[in-house]
Amino acid sequence: MSHLLLTSTVVSALLSSALSAQIDERGALQITYQDEAAARNALVPGYGRGTAMVDLDNDGRLDLIVTMSEMQDTFLRQKADGTFENMNVAWGIPATLDRGWGVLAADFDNDGDRDVYFPTGGFSGAQANTILRNDLNTTGTFTDMTANSGDAPLDTFATFGGTVLDYDNDGDLDIFVSNNGVAVGGPVHNILLRNDGNFVFTDVSAAAGITHLGDYRHCSSGDVDNDGFVDIFVGNYVGGNLLYHNNGDGTFTDTAIFSGVADPNKNFGGVLIDFNNDGWLDLFGARYQFTGNYPSGLYINNGDGTFRDVRRAARMTRQQDMGHNCSDLNADGYPDIYIGTGHPNVKDLDVIKLIRPTPSGGLMSLNIGATSGLHALGETRSHGAAFGDINRDGYNDIYVNNGGPAFVPSSWQENSLFISDGNANNWIQVEPIGVISNKSAVGVRMMALTGDDVKVFRLNTVGRGFCNTDSPIAHFGLGPANRVQDFVMRWPSGIEQTYLDLPTLEAHKIYETGFTWSGTPAVGATINLEAFGVPNGTVTLFHSDVAGVTRDRAQGGTVRMGGTITFEPPFALGADGKVSTTFTIPNDPNLSGKTLYLQAKVEDSAGVHPLTLTHNVELVIP
Repeated sequence: MSHLLLTSTVVSALLSSALSAQIDERGALQITYQDEAAARNALVPGYGRGTAMVDLDNDGRLDLIVTMSEMQDTFLRQKADGTFENMNVAWGIPATLDRGWGVLAADFDNDGDRDVYFPTGGFSGAQANTILRNDLNTTGTFTDMTANSGDAPLDTFATFGGTVLDYDNDGDLDIFVSNNGVAVGGPVHNILLRNDGNFVFTDVSAAAGITHLGDYRHCSSGDVDNDGFVDIFVGNYVGGNLLYHNNGDGTFTDTAIFSGVADPNKNFGGVLIDFNNDGWLDLFGARYQFTGNYPSGLYINNGDGTFRDVRRAARMTRQQDMGHNCSDLNADGYPDIYIGTGHPNVKDLDVIKLIRPTPSGGLMSLNIGATSGLHALGETRSHGAAFGDINRDGYNDIYVNNGGPAFVPSSWQENSLFISDGNANNWIQVEPIGVISNKSAVGVRMMALTGDDVKVFRLNTVGRGFCNTDSPIAHFGLGPANRVQDFVMRWPSGIEQTYLDLPTLEAHKIYETGFTWSGTPAVGATINLEAFGVPNGTVTLFHSDVAGVTRDRAQGGTVRMGGTITFEPPFALGADGKVSTTFTIPNDPNLSGKTLYLQAKVEDSAGVHPLTLTHNVELVIP
């Protein structure tokens, strides 16, 4: 199959003529795909719903979880040759013909592998959700924990969507699910499940203020106001959307009307993502719209708690948005939009919208579905879409889960695995791994500053669009830039890490690294330290009583002190990446009344992961 590969000049001309506006042509390259589902043994025909693209067995290759309505969900393991094999029997997956509606794959017990939660019910009525513990590293199978998971089954609800978040910043992952009202006879509220450990979840919805009634579809989570607490967007099919602001005390307040994203009726969900790379999460709102001229929603975050609706200026279009998700598909640094369309009785062509910022501070879109190869199968009924680099060539691929509802047998369809052909844009990939934050690093914010001073922001999430789980390996398209001068990570724990000149065209695995302290600083006093980073790594503390900032490219980070620097003897982190130790402040009377700046260098003993210069702490000596 051959596709049209457009040059930057041609694409820019198309954008300008189609949208009657000028854009920054930096990295504005087309992208094309080949459907390799059959060749890679990943067709999985049926009545498709949400999809996950994650590494389930920790072999370094992305696997697939394909959910089906009224059929058994399918676990596909990627083999070394890039093809897939069905692991349902070998991995002990329950042979349940459920009404699966999506899949949340995350490390709920922080043991280093991804567990799985299946929201079920959807249009088909109430059914218990399922949660599986990943025991592949011990027994070689998954263990069904549903019966012992507290309130997690929610068997009186018809769950439509879900998203994973650490809403209380306690280091383990909680679950928010959005529920369908029509399927159970009337309006319902959504559910917030607090993770209490050992796969026991408690419904805290009422206490948290998650009580608004509606007929909800899908949801997305992210820190909308950059206050360090994760917020939640929920699409409402009958009535206004919800934007739950996390108050930081275990409660939420719906701010959708104030924020300007309520947009009543026909809402199928949304994705919180930073479209214009200004450091604030914007919003794509999916709308299941058959008639009229009311396009899908596109909102820019104003940074003051409100959003502005730019859908018409951005030339967004009307279609039957069901499947939806966002990712940077052409590696220009800006997230794009995938929209799966259709109806139980009607198929349609899916849509890819390339999104670009405008000089005036807006956004614009161009549908490249036809030229990308996405329409090779013709019209579909498309739902789940998960993104990730299946073949590890540096570009995002797409697994699309097709098929209508099981109560319309003729809506059965085969799926697609669209492998990207790539283009001339550069990239970098980062897989974040939490140590004191949740192991899946859900909620970590990352920023790459390119050599030409362009910022690219990414947020690590689980559960967005049609209840999909994307690859946990964050993809940063760099456009024509061939250098990342700064790479900054902000973890849910509040820890920040900065790397200088992180190599491009490579995939990096980066552990949450730093230290916390307790005690009373004084001349000659000993304080307690909790250090963390790459497992079995080496930590070297250093300190000075002189302030300063030096960008040390040889060390790949920033030394946050000046003057004469003293280095302490190194010590080792444990196999879990943690260690408790002490630090004795020098018994030097000249330190009295000064500030001692303390920092650490953390090195991987195997030399695989990048050296990290941690944040520093300021010890005020009386």
